[in-house]
Amino acid sequence: MSKKKLVINTAVCDARKVKEETLANYEKITVNAALLFTTPESHKLLHGYNVVMNCADVMELDKDTEIIMQNGKYTISASDATGKKAFLIVNGALIIEPGTENVLSRFAGIYVNGSITCPDNLVPYLGSLKVNGATNTYPSDAILLKNTFIVDKIFIKRCKDSKYFAKKRVVITDNSLDVAEMVNRGVRFITQKAIITESLIDEALPLFQDTTDIITVPDGSSFINDNAELTKALFIKHGPKLIVNGDLMINSEAGDLLEKIEYLYVNGDIRLPKSLDEKFSTVNAHYNSLMFVRGKCIIDKVSLKIDSRMLKQNPDGITIIDCVNVTIAEDVPSELILERLEISDCVNVSCFPGQRSAVEQVSDDVVNIDESGKGFKGILSNLIPNSGKSEDVKMINTASYTF
Repeated sequence: MSKKKLVINTAVCDARKVKEETLANYEKITVNAALLFTTPESHKLLHGYNVVMNCADVMELDKDTEIIMQNGKYTISASDATGKKAFLIVNGALIIEPGTENVLSRFAGIYVNGSITCPDNLVPYLGSLKVNGATNTYPSDAILLKNTFIVDKIFIKRCKDSKYFAKKRVVITDNSLDVAEMVNRGVRFITQKAIITESLIDEALPLFQDTTDIITVPDGSSFINDNAELTKALFIKHGPKLIVNGDLMINSEAGDLLEKIEYLYVNGDIRLPKSLDEKFSTVNAHYNSLMFVRGKCIIDKVSLKIDSRMLKQNPDGITIIDCVNVTIAEDVPSELILERLEISDCVNVSCFPGQRSAVEQVSDDVVNIDESGKGFKGILSNLIPNSGKSEDVKMINTASYTF
């Protein structure tokens, strides 16, 4: 009886304790990983068998070192117990707080897919750090705030004579705030940008460095710290003067709301139907860029299916942006795709052979277009290499794998 082949698709593969009998069970083993951990002994053992390692990084690590994996934000604090030796993997943002010299010595290595923020005096302690992203430092004598920090009354009651670091911006838009109290207490903000209402600007300027970019906004402006869509509910909650820290989507039914907007500041992009271009031109708007889209916009979906009925219900068309898996139903004719659909910045689009030409014409920055009509399963079958008959191959797809 012939042996099977083993294919491992993973982000992190731990092969430090792999056994010879495990390797001997397979005709061939293929490891596709971003990071592979071995010991000198296991590394030699892997090379003694038919093992193909397609890895971005291969690191030797002691068998007893703990591997800590975190998706999202991870904070190394001075209050953390030192614990046993560990290797830290962060897929997101790593925050290192002041006074963590002893804690950092716990880590045999730190691997970050994202960004790191740490005090400048701790940089010498990061020799074992690898970052696929940005490294941001701040003065070690400053108190770390959120990247975008919105000043409120609680902060003013608790603030002290100190520097405060907010990587991106500080927002002061509540006219009832006692800004003079912050100045009297000796608050100094270190940040790239400050958003301040007109009536508070004179009092607030001493809080910031001369290099800080100051943006003055009208009194009564409401700050939204996220992407947003201009809807009736948003207008009722935040009013006619809007500051959006992200992208703003304006759908075709929001024309009446546009007429009521008194001030609009968008830190990102505005997506606007062409039919509302004239109304939008009368708005006091400041933004990064203006993108014209079809009447309805669908953003940030993991999985989305477009059928003929959906397109017919939206005569102004549909724009799909930043979605992972988009499936075009078989009942959608090519003419309707060309007339009413736009696809931008998506990963996978699945359609049927007769639709492919139309899909290609309405797509921009799409990673993969599959015409098998099988949806995401069809896309996967195209992306995974042919390693022989399926019954002869054991396939493992996982975020992390340990031999």
